[in-house]
Amino acid sequence: MEIPAGPSRKLPAVYVKPKLEPGVGEDSLPARLNAGEDQETTPLSGRQPFFTAIMAKTHVQKPYQLAIPAHFHRRLPARRTAAVLRCGGGSWIMSYCGDNRLKRLDGAWADFAVDNGLLVGDACVFELVSGGGVKGQELVFEVQVLRGGGMPGDLAAKGATADDLVVIAD
Repeated sequence: MEIPAGPSRKLPAVYVKPKLEPGVGEDSLPARLNAGEDQETTPLSGRQPFFTAIMAKTHVQKPYQLAIPAHFHRRLPARRTAAVLRCGGGSWIMSYCGDNRLKRLDGAWADFAVDNGLLVGDACVFELVSGGGVKGQELVFEVQVLRGGGMPGDLAAKGATADDLVVIAD
């Protein structure tokens, strides 16, 4: 399914609105996100390619941009195509912009970020479950949100000098 380039944000009829807890309005976050409680996570298959993103300000506030890491570009088409993010029983339809130098998800990423209450420091794991190499097929990512809490105390003290490096392996 090819998505036309343009500002249209109207979602197709297949869009599934995330399920909210009783008594919570559509414009507010579910109580469990506001209270900082652990959210149930669904394990990913581990058999499909994936990438991770640690949320920064630009991911969770205007301009709401999520660029795809360069090491993952070879798994995705070099054209604009439909993309679906599935997380916690909900689905978010957007476009993957593979026709630009900066491969990214379009502005509908903002809906996913807001609906899931993403904050700076949270991590998202994006597992590509279908559509990576087939022309005309939409990309489908299963997304797992891991709530951040800042760096652990023993790491927070490191990295101040070149002699005390923090090494992050992907």
